Amino acid sequence: MTGRVATGLSTAVWMVSLVIVLPYLQPDTTSTYAWSDGGGLLDVTLAVHLDALSARLVLLVTTVTVLVQLFSTSYMRGDPRYRSYTALIGLFEVAMLTVVVADDLFVLLVGWEVMGLCSWLLIGHHWELPAARAGAVKAFVMTRFGDLGLLVAIVVTGQAFDTYRISEVLAQLGSGERPPAGIGLLLVLAVVGKSALFPLHTWLADAMPGPTPISALIHAATMVVAGVYLVARLLPLFTPAALTVLALVAALTMVLGALFALMQTDLKRLLAWSTVSQLAYMYAALAASDADAAIDHLLSHGAFKALLFLVAGTIAHATGSTALRDMGALRRSMPLTFAAATVGLAALAGVVPTSGFFSKDAVLAAVQSATAGDGPLQPAVAWILLAAGLVTVVLTAAYATRAWLLVFFGVAGQSHQRAAPADPGAAMVGPLVVLGVLTLALSFSAEPHVVVGIVTTVLLLVGAAASGASWRAGRDPAVLAGPARAALERELDIDDRYLWLAGTVRRAGTMVVAGDRDVIDAYPRGVGALARLGSGLLHRTQARNAQSYATVLAIGALAVAVAVIGR
Repeated sequence: MTGRVATGLSTAVWMVSLVIVLPYLQPDTTSTYAWSDGGGLLDVTLAVHLDALSARLVLLVTTVTVLVQLFSTSYMRGDPRYRSYTALIGLFEVAMLTVVVADDLFVLLVGWEVMGLCSWLLIGHHWELPAARAGAVKAFVMTRFGDLGLLVAIVVTGQAFDTYRISEVLAQLGSGERPPAGIGLLLVLAVVGKSALFPLHTWLADAMPGPTPISALIHAATMVVAGVYLVARLLPLFTPAALTVLALVAALTMVLGALFALMQTDLKRLLAWSTVSQLAYMYAALAASDADAAIDHLLSHGAFKALLFLVAGTIAHATGSTALRDMGALRRSMPLTFAAATVGLAALAGVVPTSGFFSKDAVLAAVQSATAGDGPLQPAVAWILLAAGLVTVVLTAAYATRAWLLVFFGVAGQSHQRAAPADPGAAMVGPLVVLGVLTLALSFSAEPHVVVGIVTTVLLLVGAAASGASWRAGRDPAVLAGPARAALERELDIDDRYLWLAGTVRRAGTMVVAGDRDVIDAYPRGVGALARLGSGLLHRTQARNAQSYATVLAIGALAVAVAVIGR
């Protein structure tokens, strides 16, 4: 009953949203509605802004939420905390929609923070598991670093433009006003935390103990993609310096994420690292000042990544595991899941004619155009970004092929050698069909980039062929990493570096406290001790004893007399 109600409410939200935003899918159609003016200290205004950018995001969020709620009716059946689970999904959806349509930066911040709260609660849904508790806390803490950058950026923006309304800030920028240099850098910090970019990238893979449908929601339509939307919306606030930092962060993140994905032994962690890598593609397009290419890839990624996570959910539901060693030879026993996974992985690798092919090529074409030096990026930085993007094409094809082969071909895993798994019921298969169709349909209106498409197709064939050759030779395609495999399997021990850094800072703090206490404070404490000693001696001379006073006077008089006679 709870599942049907939740799915029905989500469907109603989707239908209402569709009616509202459909007119805004046309270019140059915008509207801003304000219900109350701010005033006071923060001058917060309850206002929404709708245009083609926000309309497309609204449809993505509401569509994925409906499919996740429907999928969960079967996947989460019998879960004792299912009611709170569905309620949090609804709150998650509302928070992301708030971020998408808000025209006031502080209202946007409220939605941004509520998403962080929901992700913490949903990742830790199975709080009885230590991994779920640790992953939830890690996600919450690491994203707070980014949230601090967003808060400061909002305050600085309000001081610089005398308004917190996004439409008014953009209007002033459109009239020629230059943004303060620090705002863009603060926004980069915000999205580094929220979208799990280097160096705050390690929390996303550790969030996988949460329910698999939640992973689909977080990775495809909320949370991590909120940063992409934020940068696309506020792109005029980014100076060349901020875009350069964003480009370098994106270049490093996309390669690292793809390498880590190639090493994974768990399907969900593999998909998580692929999200990190694909998000970096979106930020690469933004660094090249092409918001349209970034949002197109966000939408196509939202479709195929939601599809892939729900595929992982159906496999886990059938086999009881997400470990790759427990899979294998599933294509015959789960043909619908196999077909859906094939479409999703093909889109992830960028195989024509999936939407991933066109959106990825649009990103690379935007970066390639930036190498001419006509935009804010220096040509050298653009070339670094382009090289990273092309290397990532090879790596993505390699790990997508590896996952496809290990899950659906070869020898059956231990978890289903005794009883063959099967495709689930309509509640779980239905969302796979819808997302598979969307993954293909989003390519219908896409503009091809012929030269880039030829290059990327050759590169992905190289990656897929290398992965396939290793698998046919009886070796895990992860061996393609060569001597670096061991380090990459440990994900470069980056978390250990964080712990070392935290320990170093803690020890440095202890030394500072000790120096303040034992060195700097020694002088005022010494003066106080001398004062107390002197006062103690003086106190002894004031004993309130007349006989003592007389004795002292007599001795003093005698001493004076002796001194006089002696002269």
